[in-house]
Amino acid sequence: MWMISAYVLIEVEPGLDKKVLEEVRKLNGVSEAYFVMGNYDIIAVIKDASQSDLKYKVSKGIRSIKGVRHTYTLPVIS
Repeated sequence: MWMISAYVLIEVEPGLDKKVLEEVRKLNGVSEAYFVMGNYDIIAVIKDASQSDLKYKVSKGIRSIKGVRHTYTLPVIS
């Protein structure tokens, strides 16, 4: 089984950025999460997950947090 890491860019509803960051950092499998500037508000790092685990952690974990508008997942290839 391939284990992958990914960066997840997260767009957040205005005014909920701090709360969303706190919740993202609590999620199992998220090793790091930070505020960023640009089109997205937060970047989260998920390490050593299977493809199905990654899909679950993003769709049922990050995207289920109140205030998350959109995510964009960037799997690491090297």
